[in-house]
Amino acid sequence: MKPCLIKLALVLISLASLLCASIQSPNASTTSTPARPKYNVLFLISDDLRPELGCYGNTSIKTLNVDALAARGTRFDRAYAQFPLCNPSRSSMLNGRYPTQTGVMDNNTYFRAKHPDYITLPQYFQKNGYATLRTGKIFHGGIDDQVSWTEGGEPVDQNIVNRPPSPVATGQGAREVGDDPDNATQPNRPTRRSASDQIVVLDGDGESHGDYKIATRAIDFLDRYKDKPFFLAVGFNKPHSPPTAPKKFFDLYDPDKIPLPVDFNTQPRAPAGFPDISIPHRNADLFIGRDSSPAEAREMIRAYYASTSFMDARWDASSRNSID
Repeated sequence: MKPCLIKLALVLISLASLLCASIQSPNASTTSTPARPKYNVLFLISDDLRPELGCYGNTSIKTLNVDALAARGTRFDRAYAQFPLCNPSRSSMLNGRYPTQTGVMDNNTYFRAKHPDYITLPQYFQKNGYATLRTGKIFHGGIDDQVSWTEGGEPVDQNIVNRPPSPVATGQGAREVGDDPDNATQPNRPTRRSASDQIVVLDGDGESHGDYKIATRAIDFLDRYKDKPFFLAVGFNKPHSPPTAPKKFFDLYDPDKIPLPVDFNTQPRAPAGFPDISIPHRNADLFIGRDSSPAEAREMIRAYYASTSFMDARWDASSRNSID
């Protein structure tokens, strides 16, 4: 995720739309004095999810499963991201501390490098008798916190945490897209433009895609841990760029009927009254180094909607309709 107002909104809603659903554990003890039930926790999070959801008033997009869950729970209308980047925001949320406290200010830093004693949200559950289970993106990609998980954790990728810190993290000021190692061309890695600035239509139901497999692993965890207290974290990559979905989700939307934002522009530009530094002069994920015509913009919004609907379908699959 890259630091511009649009992307900030994505991070905002990625965290604001995060919902925890409770499932009563069947092994809650019963005595003459009823014990408090121990509830399982299903923690769902989606990367770069804007408030483009039915439950937030968008009447065009199809997100029936997220909407249904929001209707049964609490929807937050004033929730804000801690930082306009992925790793700082996730590290902050999962540790309950500001980025200035964790010291994580870019997508390269592992919070335990400075704070090995931190107790993360899943660790708190783990220390209270829960199995903590991870599938998908919970901490930032490549910088998972393996000790937080009973199952599903991964070691930190040294190629990421050993990258030089970004100008923002070192206090050297603002940065442009090319300053971020995530955007730089690296050996054996496609360029950012070829990897991100595209629309991807998947075959079939998307079985080959990572988010499909993430939901499948979540179902496996639900089956294997159904008789134990658990904290299950399920992190979907979509609708993060490139917008990706099976064709049937694209077919839900007519690009000619998709309205453009009132402040639509063919190039990145800070809105009136905003400092110029608030918007990088070059897009980070879509329309990289090129203008976006109104027709192309509608096609991209359609793809984003399709990607969000694909995520919504996998969200439902991962819960197996077991949320009570």
